Amino acid sequence: MASHRIVCVSTEHPHRHITKLGTGIMADRHTRTWMIKEVREALQDGDRFYTVSPGTGLEAHVHADTCDIDGCTVMTIRSGADASRGNNLDALAECG
Repeated sequence: MASHRIVCVSTEHPHRHITKLGTGIMADRHTRTWMIKEVREALQDGDRFYTVSPGTGLEAHVHADTCDIDGCTVMTIRSGADASRGNNLDALAECG
């Protein structure tokens, strides 16, 4: 089991579903790109994915989720709820 820091995401509309993400040690550069299916499989296998708020250093764990907006059923991921917006997946930079 491994831990992976998420440093960027790529999304698609209309609900800003995350389609892939980048992980790495440095907050401004990813060293690996993951498709969401790979992330969900790694989570099932016991790997840990997390984000870090640049302002507070607080971590948020990421878990598998299914979009339930207006009957949407896209299998995706979501950051855990906490009091820090800076560590939410939607606060991360877009992967380039």
